[in-house]
Amino acid sequence: MLHDDSEARADDEHASSQDAEPADEDRARVCVGLPCALAGAEQFCHSLVESGLVRSDEITRETCLAQCWRAPAIGRDGRIYSGACETSDFGPAESFEQYCASGGYGVLKSCLAKRRSLESVLCALSSAAVRLFEKADAPFGVRIRELRARYSTVKIVMLIDEHGPGEMAQSFFLAQFPQRVLEGLLIVAHALGAPEIVLCYSRRHESACRKFYKEFLFLKNRGLGANVRFTLIDAESQSEQQSLRQICLTSNSEEPSASALIADPEFVAWVPEIVATGDALDGDAASGPQTLYALLGCVSRPGIYKAPVFSTVHELIALAGGIRAGESLHSFVPGDWDRVALPAHHSNLRVDAEILGHTERMTFPIVFISKSDNLQRQTAFPSFSN
Repeated sequence: MLHDDSEARADDEHASSQDAEPADEDRARVCVGLPCALAGAEQFCHSLVESGLVRSDEITRETCLAQCWRAPAIGRDGRIYSGACETSDFGPAESFEQYCASGGYGVLKSCLAKRRSLESVLCALSSAAVRLFEKADAPFGVRIRELRARYSTVKIVMLIDEHGPGEMAQSFFLAQFPQRVLEGLLIVAHALGAPEIVLCYSRRHESACRKFYKEFLFLKNRGLGANVRFTLIDAESQSEQQSLRQICLTSNSEEPSASALIADPEFVAWVPEIVATGDALDGDAASGPQTLYALLGCVSRPGIYKAPVFSTVHELIALAGGIRAGESLHSFVPGDWDRVALPAHHSNLRVDAEILGHTERMTFPIVFISKSDNLQRQTAFPSFSN
């Protein structure tokens, strides 16, 4: 009888070990951002389980891992594994010298030198086109005006990584486009009169955030952003209430008295270009309402353009100088990264609410993808592959 009990106990221990949750470090974190989803992330998971490399209960689905050029991507043990046959990098992050050589920080310098008035900056950020571009209830500039009027001290806060399923990780923009984000942040700080920028991050993104902070110090040593403090907050090292208190504290008060403007790196990176566009954003053309489009990917002149609502994809491509030499339009992503990509043979359709299947009239930006672009994989549209 004792022998039978021992066997039963051993069986129970074995069963409980089988049912135990795998440790966090043993989990395979699968990216379900749009590029990875299109590149066959689910099929990649299935192949890993079939090959015995990963158990199905060890897989967790995350939002963006900020490794789009390696789609489909899986993170495990601090490393990123790619299911792509070939991967191509975006290259090193933009450097200070490269950014300045291409006209970077010109808009910020014109603001600080008062060649560009505060009112013109706020007007550029207050247009209805910017509200649609940001997908916000009120334009960014209107929120700045309200905060300036109501509070004596307002800080700028960036939350890394606050992103929904299918959206690009905000840490991607910090790591890949630090100079654009920094210029945008300092323009917003100038318009807001903000004495401090707060970067609140989860520990998984600490390295990217600290590297971004070093870029800020480098810039500050060159005389830009000298009047702005930069604070890093590890959100996992304290309670949410403590983080909120730290954000709202001012240097001359022991009680929280400051307010905060939440800014996403993805939007802030476009602020210099939006401000440079200036008065061109005001009003609508006689032909009908217009809005902003961010045209990226395989077009010759990527950037922000103002065009009529319901423009066709081909009209937008023409605005951006056409498709780059040696590339071909394969597909495009209407709206943000959480929108479904459509194959190129649908690109003559008008991009409107009925096609996109949502209530907003338009959602931005629009990203064009060619077969040679980093984000494209043959698994995305197998029926349309050559």
